[in-house]
Amino acid sequence: MRFQTVSLRLLLMAIVCGILASLGTATISSETGMDLPEIKHYGYPLPWLVTDLNGPTDYISVNLALDVVFWITVSLIALIFLQKIAFPSLGIQVSRKSILLPMILFIPFGLVMAFVHEFGHAVWGTAVGGTLTYMKIAYLEIFPRLALTREFQLGLTGINGLSHGSVAYGLTLLGGSMTTNIGSWILGAFLLKTGLNIKAQVGLKILGIFGILDLPFYTVFPQIGLCHWVFLGGREPEPLNGARIIGVPDLAFYLIVALSTLGLILLYSRTLRENLSTRIRGFLSKETTVRNR
Repeated sequence: MRFQTVSLRLLLMAIVCGILASLGTATISSETGMDLPEIKHYGYPLPWLVTDLNGPTDYISVNLALDVVFWITVSLIALIFLQKIAFPSLGIQVSRKSILLPMILFIPFGLVMAFVHEFGHAVWGTAVGGTLTYMKIAYLEIFPRLALTREFQLGLTGINGLSHGSVAYGLTLLGGSMTTNIGSWILGAFLLKTGLNIKAQVGLKILGIFGILDLPFYTVFPQIGLCHWVFLGGREPEPLNGARIIGVPDLAFYLIVALSTLGLILLYSRTLRENLSTRIRGFLSKETTVRNR
């Protein structure tokens, strides 16, 4: 009975998240490049909202229903992953409240890390001689003026004065994910050395997870036809392209990404660290016993 209750709660939460996510995609453009300029399509993965400057707004109910099913499925998989894998490995007690807090923090903390990513592009780009011309997160234009825009874009930074293919340009491309990765190491070390309360730890770990995943996701997903964050973000492996431009071999870069990601996972997960330490001690103990025989 308890298992059925937990499963029902997860399903209800997934339904709510799926509906909200589907409605939220009304801000995401789904243009194909062959549409008329005055007609705009919105919705993801299928466009369900069509605006026309010369006519009324049209709603495609079948596409909206399919999008709702898609996002409910994605939400359910994500919630099961959090409950069964992510939370236990991070030492977070699994309960309805523990799932609710990350859900509340997911979008704002995701945007915070998107800002860190774009800020990294800006810092590295200007440090190597470029000029910052534009920066935007979601609907918020940050530079050259602070303003709200109509079009959603997860993150965009414009840097002028750098020639394509130069080392400076490569460092600028790499700078976004490299900055979030460095930020995650700093945040993880802070969590390790300080005794914060559970809610603060959960919040900072959620923020750190975005930084942990930023580099590997942006390196791998665009190469298999997905976006940076599966459904959102860039469609080119930006950090890999940057590493290639500055002369880092692909194999070496993949190894760096893998080792850094593994190190961050161990840094953020006390459970995994303890399990690894126990196995190492057990292995060394067996080796010592064999040698003494």
